[in-house]
Amino acid sequence: MIFPLSAIPFSILIMILFFKKEHIHSIETKIYKNLLVINFVGLIIELLCTGASKIYNTSPLLSNFIYKSYLVYLLTWTSFFTYYVYRVSRTSIDEISKYKKMLIIVCGIIINLIVYLLPIDVVIKDEFKTRYTTGLSVNFSYVISGILVFFILIVLFKNRKNIRQKKYIPVFVFFVIGTISIIIQLIEPQILLLTYVETFICVIMYFTIENPDVKMLNEMAKNKELMEQGYEDKYNFLFEMTQEARNPLVNINNLTNALRMEDDPKKVKDGLLVLNNMVRQLDFSINDILNISSLDVQKIKVVNNRYKLDALCKDLEVRIKPEVKNGVNFELTLPGQLPELYGDYMKIRQILYSLLINACRNTDSGNINMRVNVIEKYDACRVVFNISDTGSGMSIEKINEILSATGSLDKNEIENLEKKEFNVKLCQKVVKIMGGNLMIKSSIGEGTDVILTIDQRVYHEKDNSILTQYENSIANYRKVLIVSQNKDALGIIKKKLNENNITYTSLYSGNDAIDRIKAGKKFDFVIVEDEMKELSGYMTLEGMKKVKGFDSPVIIMLKEDKEHIKDHFIEDGFSDYILMNNLENELDRIIEKY
Repeated sequence: MIFPLSAIPFSILIMILFFKKEHIHSIETKIYKNLLVINFVGLIIELLCTGASKIYNTSPLLSNFIYKSYLVYLLTWTSFFTYYVYRVSRTSIDEISKYKKMLIIVCGIIINLIVYLLPIDVVIKDEFKTRYTTGLSVNFSYVISGILVFFILIVLFKNRKNIRQKKYIPVFVFFVIGTISIIIQLIEPQILLLTYVETFICVIMYFTIENPDVKMLNEMAKNKELMEQGYEDKYNFLFEMTQEARNPLVNINNLTNALRMEDDPKKVKDGLLVLNNMVRQLDFSINDILNISSLDVQKIKVVNNRYKLDALCKDLEVRIKPEVKNGVNFELTLPGQLPELYGDYMKIRQILYSLLINACRNTDSGNINMRVNVIEKYDACRVVFNISDTGSGMSIEKINEILSATGSLDKNEIENLEKKEFNVKLCQKVVKIMGGNLMIKSSIGEGTDVILTIDQRVYHEKDNSILTQYENSIANYRKVLIVSQNKDALGIIKKKLNENNITYTSLYSGNDAIDRIKAGKKFDFVIVEDEMKELSGYMTLEGMKKVKGFDSPVIIMLKEDKEHIKDHFIEDGFSDYILMNNLENELDRIIEKY
């Protein structure tokens, strides 16, 4: 009994630590939570087995039930652990269908029933010092456990390239210490070791499961919201300015047509004065648009795509080797496992090619090395490219000139981007625009080290990154999309949503709203104003409904004069309506309902 007794405090401690701390509700943590609870229950059942041996002669049915319950525990824990190994071994995995889940549950119930129905024998000897169970029920449990362990070995073999990851540490412990404990129990079957080993594995798993700092993720989520809000404000401002610019143009056109037909010099003079004021108003609007646009536009378009980092590097190696001079050795060094990324690999390849060409031209003998390292955390990856050569080197003045090159690109530089390669100074500008960093260390006659650091997103097949999982599992996570050009109504809606701790995205344009839905954004409900420029509320709804997978309720916002036809909007496909003459009460009703 000493082993299960000593394991119970560890089991309780690790459960307190796990359940007390906030954690992401990913598939890993869900399985781990089950393993913890099952293990604790198993320790209690194992202790009850000692009592069951004492009442075996007087209450054999109860005693056998306790023994068989312990066998069921072992099978259940091993099954969940097998599932854990299967999940962490897959980089991308779809959710199990309801049919398969039902099949697994039915198989589990049948196996457990067989364990309970098969006979079990209790061996008691050495004056009650040695007690253990045998029989068909025990043998059947061993066979099923053996099948599960064999399945784990198959999974490990198929994913042998990834077994260096820390998530596999509990698996190695399971095999090494588990094998030792089984050998001991075969020799001394009365020693209760298996559940103790499983507790030990649960303790180790606590430090290996992906369970990042939730406070940090909250900050990241908040930062993301602020960034999105900034973009929304900018898009809305540009949309508003564009609409305001149209009115003066229409008025200017009407006035110039009228002045052409006018013969009275005084009226022409007055008309020209009005025309001048309209032009000035239009000029102000255009300047506002240019000012807000210049905050982000860098005259370079970043095109993000999915790509394999190792393939990019090997492609560069093939391209650069013909450019290496005789007597110079080129070497590419890659780490063992490189993630699949999402970013502008075309520009990254162009920059690296340009840096390598520069190294080739300035190196007549010795070596050119390109080393790649990655720092991967959650769904972000910092890629570090280090290009070193034994060439002619460069002066500190030249390095300063290169590294001081920042800002937007001029016309000639933009044209140079169309070429296969460009100079290091332009590389520095493009790297900065892409959010990366270029560092140069060089000495005349000794060579140059160039370090390019750039952050990329780790590609996930079903966007099942840990941050996405967290976003989707935040308690009371609610978000609303508002599409309206009525500033007064927008102010009231935003205030009401803030009071109810509901995050929101507000847009002026129906087209922008449709683009958000196409981008995969999910909302608890969408509020759309009926009368909008460009796209009406109904046209916006039609555009959203064409997006595959869109199922959020869409609520139309109506003016007082359309209250009598509100039911027609429901027939057209809207889920509900909001009357603008009673906006606050209507919002309370909608929030309560959705």
